[in-house]
Amino acid sequence: MFDKKVLNACSVIIGVFFIFSGFGKVLDTAAFSKLIAQYGFSYFMVLSPVIVILEIFLGLLLILLIKPKSSAFYSFLLLIFFTAAFAYAHFSKGVNDCGCFGTMKHTNISPAFSFVRNLLLIILSFLIWLKYPSEKTSTARWKYYVIILIMGISIFIAGYTFENPFMSSGKKNKHKFQNLPIKDTQLSKYLTTSYDSTYLVFCFSYNCPHCWNSIENLNHFKETRAVDSIIAFSTGSPTAKDFFNKNFSPDFSIIEMPADTISILADGFPTTFFIIHDTVKFVIQSVLPSPVTFKKQYFPQ
Repeated sequence: MFDKKVLNACSVIIGVFFIFSGFGKVLDTAAFSKLIAQYGFSYFMVLSPVIVILEIFLGLLLILLIKPKSSAFYSFLLLIFFTAAFAYAHFSKGVNDCGCFGTMKHTNISPAFSFVRNLLLIILSFLIWLKYPSEKTSTARWKYYVIILIMGISIFIAGYTFENPFMSSGKKNKHKFQNLPIKDTQLSKYLTTSYDSTYLVFCFSYNCPHCWNSIENLNHFKETRAVDSIIAFSTGSPTAKDFFNKNFSPDFSIIEMPADTISILADGFPTTFFIIHDTVKFVIQSVLPSPVTFKKQYFPQ
């Protein structure tokens, strides 16, 4: 039943998955870092290049059938880790993007399909580890050359596309919408503005403690009429929403969005857009300051 040729074929299938997954993310490692933050593991954002390189390396070992028994064991452990992390993010934070293939957006699939696929890969990895014959075989030298070449290219690309979140946290990174007319951004799909009015558009997650810390300041913007209008877009799990509604009293309307939709507007939570004259004048990608602090910081006398 578990013929060696069948086990080899299974090893190649798993390896192909890891290769596509790794290369999809290595093309934009910074985006993968931000997805890790959405999962609720901000402190591990700096490890995103390591994770991507590990995927590619493990995929090469499985495809080239280099120590398939031990490679399958590490594949088994890594797939369990990935699946557990996605399950946590999906059920506790409402994240539907497993991030499996990074920039290959056409490969995005439903969470249910992702769980089923991962389960099958976990089973295959376990069977290869359990049933593959323990034997000492020499590895052809050309396989090592292939690994060195591909890993070298992958490490270079990962370093090029990675942005260290801790080194850049003190910088005011320009958001892609900043200084753009509303009509030239995805925000135009969800709100209509007037040239002579000012707006705060607040994107947040019910699960995000930093977002909670912004709510009172956002209410203060409303009470003091520091802006003409406040629009909030939210996402998050039903449990977190219940917690939010019981403990906070937002004085503004909230429009709920799926996580994969709101992520088009905001790379992380909270994100606030200040709009004046139909233009995104400022983007605050952190806890929202009070109206007094906001005025002093962005409109100094």
